[in-house]
Amino acid sequence: MNTKKQRGFSLIELLIVVAIIGIIAAIAIPNLLKSQQAARETAAMTEVQTLGKQQILYSVTKGRGKFADLATLGSMSYVDSIMASGTKGGYIYVTTPINADGMPPMFDTTAHPSTVGNFGTGNRSFYSNETMVVFQSDGIQPPTATPQDRVPKDGTPISN
Repeated sequence: MNTKKQRGFSLIELLIVVAIIGIIAAIAIPNLLKSQQAARETAAMTEVQTLGKQQILYSVTKGRGKFADLATLGSMSYVDSIMASGTKGGYIYVTTPINADGMPPMFDTTAHPSTVGNFGTGNRSFYSNETMVVFQSDGIQPPTATPQDRVPKDGTPISN
């Protein structure tokens, strides 16, 4: 009788390996998603700071003491074309001049995630104005301030 010794892995061994890979993936993927959200949130906060600096630069160079909206900043190359579109890195950005009678020129800059939650682009929104202090709030609604009171009541400042 001709007996050959078989080589290779049994089906049980292969299933065990697949199960182990599945367990490792189940542990690693949520951490990866959280890391991506944290990176997007950090980038959004930095972009809000940058937009504030560009508003000041525009004001002292071409704005004659006034501020501009995001489209104007983009058309004059103060911000790149991706930022000028208002959407970058899963966040939606808005910067607007505030013109109130009898008050100096002001601006508001906000950034909020396009989606929130475990699989969203972020879980924090950001706000800043001519004071150059960045405020944060949880969720999709960014903090807001009035022309009379430039400190938002619905956000917390981020210390540098």
